[in-house]
Amino acid sequence: MDSSVLLDAANAVTREATIQLQAIHVHHGLSANADAWAEFCSDRCQSLKIPLDIVRVAVVPLRGEGVEAAARRCRHGILDSHPAQWKMLAHHADDQAETLLHNLLRGTGVRGAAAMPEMRGCLLRPLLSLTRKTLSEYATARKLQWIDDESNLDCRYTRNFLRASVFPSLTDRFPRGVEQLAAAAARFAEASTLLDNLARLDLCAHSPSFPMPLALLRELPEIRARNLLRAMLTWQGVQTPNESRLNEFVRQIRSAAHDRHPRLDVPAYSLWCAKGMLSFQILG
Repeated sequence: MDSSVLLDAANAVTREATIQLQAIHVHHGLSANADAWAEFCSDRCQSLKIPLDIVRVAVVPLRGEGVEAAARRCRHGILDSHPAQWKMLAHHADDQAETLLHNLLRGTGVRGAAAMPEMRGCLLRPLLSLTRKTLSEYATARKLQWIDDESNLDCRYTRNFLRASVFPSLTDRFPRGVEQLAAAAARFAEASTLLDNLARLDLCAHSPSFPMPLALLRELPEIRARNLLRAMLTWQGVQTPNESRLNEFVRQIRSAAHDRHPRLDVPAYSLWCAKGMLSFQILG
């Protein structure tokens, strides 16, 4: 529904502004209905005279990665490589609130609590301040058609559980709960930007990539060393380890004798110390 709303609204705006609009549908092949969804998108775009790219991907989770996360990684890979000047996604305020709560329950820090940015490079989320209810009213008024992904009903996935079981009760008690959580995510995003700016200052003109000198982490106050390492991992596009493991690893880096080589292994990547440098490798 949200994607159909975005397509309809974008079509209206771009036609008035004489901007060329193109649609992308990522065919994950995970559902028995995937071909039917692609056909629906094709018919819809044809009726609107909007060019459509249907991109088929093979969703292969990395070590320690779930199918949901792997599919998201594939989608973003397609978007990142597309030559369009601007790229829009249909996430809305309810998605933002769900992402914030999901990340907090996983023990995230400020960066995870920032949830999804409204703008990242050329990636835009123009519906992020609008609730699902608002989009539904728009879709009804415009007599839009859409297809619901049956996997959205599977409460084994945490996001679906939050959507089906938690948020209805939450919004009964706090009618503006979704908007308030989405607004909180925006404030966390501001704080995250400030932390990233501090991390770049603490790099002391060193490249924001690995390997990095261990001296950078040893000379900083411990709280800023942890912030720098979190930022470095975020810039590599990976999830930071849980707080206790990250804190212990930073402590070891700062206190280890020169003949010791602290190492941190998580399912998706490894960090290790050798010859005065901290190295990083993504695991396949």
